[in-house]
Amino acid sequence: MANGNSIFAFFAGVVTGAALLILANTEKGEEVIENIKEKGSEAFENGRAAVLNGLDKLEDTLVKKEKED
Repeated sequence: MANGNSIFAFFAGVVTGAALLILANTEKGEEVIENIKEKGSEAFENGRAAVLNGLDKLEDTLVKKEKED
């Protein structure tokens, strides 16, 4: 059974890759790729900002705790 799932996953990957290749070679595909890049950059920056904000809060908490002790 696992072997059948592996073959299905392989073929699904091949089909997906082929579809993305065809899409990437069209004008609309280039727009979609640029849109994905922009969204990815935005998501990365938002995630980075959230992590840095969390680290700042952690640092503030640790400093506050240290002063109490």
